[in-house]
Amino acid sequence: MNNFVHNALRVEEKDGLFFARRFPNAVTGQLAAHALYEAMGRSSASVQLRLYRRGKVTLTLQRFSASLLPKKGQLNFAERYGRPLDLSESLDIDVDGMLFHNPLTSGVTHITEGEEITIHLPNHHEVGFTLEGSFEPIPFHQETLLCLGDSIIQGVGVHHSSEGLCSQLGQILGMNVLNQGLAGSLLNPKLVVPLASQVDYILLGYGTNDWSIREDKEEFRKDAELLFANLRSLYPHQPIIVLTPLYRGDHASVRPFGRFEEVGEILNDRAVTYENVTLIDGVTLSLRDQFDDGFLHPNSTFITHLAQALGDRFPLRI
Repeated sequence: MNNFVHNALRVEEKDGLFFARRFPNAVTGQLAAHALYEAMGRSSASVQLRLYRRGKVTLTLQRFSASLLPKKGQLNFAERYGRPLDLSESLDIDVDGMLFHNPLTSGVTHITEGEEITIHLPNHHEVGFTLEGSFEPIPFHQETLLCLGDSIIQGVGVHHSSEGLCSQLGQILGMNVLNQGLAGSLLNPKLVVPLASQVDYILLGYGTNDWSIREDKEEFRKDAELLFANLRSLYPHQPIIVLTPLYRGDHASVRPFGRFEEVGEILNDRAVTYENVTLIDGVTLSLRDQFDDGFLHPNSTFITHLAQALGDRFPLRI
């Protein structure tokens, strides 16, 4: 099964189903810090099942539900966010370049047409799956992009599983992607651990949650320094692309952290001390009238624009 599962760190089998995992066991404790992290950490953001169909193919999918409600003593993200979090999405299946948006439900899908098939697993939900029939694996790309960040990196704000930022970047750049975006996440150096996977490029997309939640700016500065140090220890030569926070409608609000712009300034101060780090100003790339929720999460139009802009600026190795 591993030969058909793209953009996953590993594949687990349980009760006759396969599960694509994005995070290593070493960060289980970090994901357990909040119910939202636990649920989102089990999702399959940017994972694809890719195959050449040689006959009838049957996909069996089981969707699992998880509570996002905070446990006692945990931060109430819903109160901070101020509105319901819309995680609705489709199961997208690409058949020879034609994309079909299917309901994300438990059940069986029969694929009897097309040769090259890509099944985009959901960005926000945990699913178990099996594939049966006559098919061959599509080879993996030669290079891999590791994406670290928050809900925008994970894919919140788009409602078709193929339209997430990392998935689109992978297609534009011709790379595998390992999407370790985590909804609600602050910049967290403890999420940077050795991986049993090749990494050729790193994209960082942190900061907007830090500005809205953190009260200690110096703590953020220290965590940013440790994050870069950890990355350079594990990946001494790989290009790192830092996307500073995108424009948000409440950017002028008064926060204990300070000005919204200070997040980007701190990330820039840390980034310039390391070689082969490219800083990209998220505000400059932002479409200020294209939000899924009206102020924070980009919609699909915004994300497609962002993916194309990042692809144009990507520091490809020569």
